[in-house]
Amino acid sequence: MANVDLKIVLLGAQNVGKSCLVDRYVNSAFDEKQKNTIGAAFAAKRVQTSRGQVTVGLWDTAGAERFESLSRVYYHGAKGAIVCYDATSPFTWKKLRFWMGELQESEPTCSVFIVVTKCDLWLDGAGSSPAHSGSEASGPTVGAPGTGGLLPREVPEEEVREYAESVGARVFYTSSRTGFGVREMFEAIAEDLATHKLPQRASEDVARVRLTDARPAGDGEQAGASRAAHRAGCCS
Repeated sequence: MANVDLKIVLLGAQNVGKSCLVDRYVNSAFDEKQKNTIGAAFAAKRVQTSRGQVTVGLWDTAGAERFESLSRVYYHGAKGAIVCYDATSPFTWKKLRFWMGELQESEPTCSVFIVVTKCDLWLDGAGSSPAHSGSEASGPTVGAPGTGGLLPREVPEEEVREYAESVGARVFYTSSRTGFGVREMFEAIAEDLATHKLPQRASEDVARVRLTDARPAGDGEQAGASRAAHRAGCCS
């Protein structure tokens, strides 16, 4: 297992699409027949941030209820948690609320991010799918491949927004099938965690001191010469 700078855990109901998110991001792949995770799976990826390159470790946990106690082992010490739900499934939203409560109780310092999965499958309030548009909220209605059409959104966006604000979580919209928002989501989370969770590096401290305290070349010598001339004048 690679040494990681940022540990991120993925949580959510079974079949919500956690493994597909990781597969799309790490391998640029999508498997329609992705098998359910047993226990947890691990993947690592180097990510460029404003703090330099960091290694992000992704713990993809099993969504089945019989593995819930095991998932708690994997999110222990995580810097961030990606909690997923499918907007066409109220059950997955209920499970998201469950995992948010677990994290707040067990890992209160863990930064939490809400991720909407399978955006290619649902219609928003305007009758469109964000996964097939240039923005997160609108665009032309396009049937998802192999589905025969789009599904209604069962979890109101306003409810999600209000809940996210109440817990201080950012919300991301994604589709592993089309790739919509996946890379942007992971990179934004890595940047956020690198900025707020990584300890200050010694090299950064030194650079900051040098920038703050640096003087133009020759200032020290000129000041010394001036003092010497002043002393000489006093003695003559």
